[in-house]
Amino acid sequence: MNPLFQDAFAQLPVSALLLLLAAVATLAGAPLFAAGRRALQMRRAAAGLTVVPLDRTAAGLVTLHGQVALESPMFAPLSGRPCAGFTLEVAGDGMRVGASLSELRAFRLVGEQATARVVVDHGVWRGAVTQRRTITPLEALPERLAGLLEQSAEVRWLRDRRVALQLTERALEVGAEVFVTGVARGSGVAQVARGQAQVFAMVESIELAATGTDGMAWTVGDIGDNGQRSSRREPELWIESGEPLGQLLVTPEAPAPAVVAPPLWKLTLMLLGPAFTLAGLLYLARVVAPLIVGRL
Repeated sequence: MNPLFQDAFAQLPVSALLLLLAAVATLAGAPLFAAGRRALQMRRAAAGLTVVPLDRTAAGLVTLHGQVALESPMFAPLSGRPCAGFTLEVAGDGMRVGASLSELRAFRLVGEQATARVVVDHGVWRGAVTQRRTITPLEALPERLAGLLEQSAEVRWLRDRRVALQLTERALEVGAEVFVTGVARGSGVAQVARGQAQVFAMVESIELAATGTDGMAWTVGDIGDNGQRSSRREPELWIESGEPLGQLLVTPEAPAPAVVAPPLWKLTLMLLGPAFTLAGLLYLARVVAPLIVGRL
């Protein structure tokens, strides 16, 4: 070992706190290195990511383009429009305190040549604003919106202090043109991987009333209320989260590599991990060495 390092570790006192820090550094080195290595893999995958046609030959990490079709009915909390998911950003008027509430359900991505089922485990929806609204402290809210806001401790704190709320909705509307980035598999392969047979059929027509949308009703069809109909056959593909990205991304435009890839600083974990482990081991060796020598 370099004499400079020997002198540095020899001058360190032996204490319970330093022993604890050395043990933590030794154990943390491997996870930090693994996180840095995964970030490197994600950046390499994002750099080679391109939009491919939505057809039965799509496989692996891809970005697919198509139209949103619902598998189950849901309505955006502010606009009341049928959607597959939404993000509701809530902030106190003139304050930085707030929360982001979201829900995303499985949906179909319909293309000209094929249909894919989008499994939204670890899914992220990043879209444009569809509705904005300011809620006064004493304003009566629809039951569904009130229940949604109650899910956040930060929003409850704001409501208890009678602060006006600024709401921003980003809804994944039915019929919208979107880009889905994830791992594509043939529907048969995906079903076997999940260990069960899946049967997917769109509902012929179900009349539903949207809570909190002033009595508005909507009929669930294969695409929705835009007058178009997708094929009722079982989807040829599944798109889901998977390595190396570890998430599924739904965006209104083709995502740039910088949006998909993790930040560059995470690559430094590949160096910090081994450095932490080495430093921890050297300190532990410095403490244990006199004990071993004394027994000889």
